[in-house]
Amino acid sequence: MTSEPGSFARATICERKPAIIAEVIDRSPKSSVIRPALEALTREIEQLPIAPPPDDAPLRECWEAEYRQWEGRTWLEVPWYFAESYFYVRLLSAVGYYRGDHPDPFATQKADLLTRCTALLPALADTAERVACLPSGEAFAVLARRSLWGNRIDLSNLAVAERHADEHHRLEDLAPVVDDCARAFTLVQCSGRSTVVVLCDNSGPELLGDLQLVDWLLTGGIEQVGLEVKPHPFFVSDATAREVADSLAFLRAAPSGAVSEMGQRLSEAVSDGRLVVRDHPYWCGPGHFRHLPAELEARLSDSCLVISKGDVNYRRFLEDRHWPFHTPIEQAVDYFPVPVLLLRTFKGELAAGLTKETVGQLAAADGNWLISGRQGVAQLVLPAHS
Repeated sequence: MTSEPGSFARATICERKPAIIAEVIDRSPKSSVIRPALEALTREIEQLPIAPPPDDAPLRECWEAEYRQWEGRTWLEVPWYFAESYFYVRLLSAVGYYRGDHPDPFATQKADLLTRCTALLPALADTAERVACLPSGEAFAVLARRSLWGNRIDLSNLAVAERHADEHHRLEDLAPVVDDCARAFTLVQCSGRSTVVVLCDNSGPELLGDLQLVDWLLTGGIEQVGLEVKPHPFFVSDATAREVADSLAFLRAAPSGAVSEMGQRLSEAVSDGRLVVRDHPYWCGPGHFRHLPAELEARLSDSCLVISKGDVNYRRFLEDRHWPFHTPIEQAVDYFPVPVLLLRTFKGELAAGLTKETVGQLAAADGNWLISGRQGVAQLVLPAHS
């Protein structure tokens, strides 16, 4: 809950959300008609009860149902995920995004982030050369870990992003505190179904790492990979179909032959249907993953493995609950229809599937281990019926 004193959840609403609004205002012309609406949203967050969903919001009935549970409360008296996700609904409505009056308010920031990824290209080329010499299981683990650690760079949490922005080389050698990559690859290798789905998180360095893993899977014989992206801007740097297209163009234009060839292979895979980029309103909605719409559950159920990226997806798997950290991850996520590999760096105060010994060691080494982005997990969860 955002009401928890001293919590990171509370700080994100009190500090980061007004700062995000201020950045959008700074990037808009002084005469812009969106400024009064954004300034009103800041005042509401700081001192007023939460207002009802705007008429132009996608999934408005879902937002209305969630809002009614907390009607009359302030932004510091509600569940954390509801507050964070609803914030982006309100911000996009305030700038006229849903009406088509204004473009993505975070487009410039995401474009700048991709430009900065030029420094990452040597590391991508080095990783490609390295995995070419490894057995398949080890290669998958290396690429999955690079995909995991890319999650450190997150424009909605600049304190973490700036701390890790220049960490490009050998991220794949950093061991997560739980590493189920080998078990996950066994499922991919042995399954009769040859489809993998990636629930994407951030654009920029994280998405490039995801795409390198996807390229390896497709090159290695996986028939199809689905990239599930956000249908509209969310949490500042979350990937939409636009960011996937921009990232593929960025890879194709890379000076490194290995990287540009990867971009070309991935683009061809999009053209021939082996790489499918999809979105769904639910990915930006108020619900948790226990209650996926039937069409989304059916879409994911065709895969041998779902790879879930990032902290917010992890929170939605755990329903943003304070599970005791040593709760078996299979107990917290006992409902998902297919195997899922949770790749998540810690940027929120919840977790499951850790031993008491591990928690003690992490806490002794870093008092902020739950939110610093320095630790991560690669946790495999199998369906309860398997």
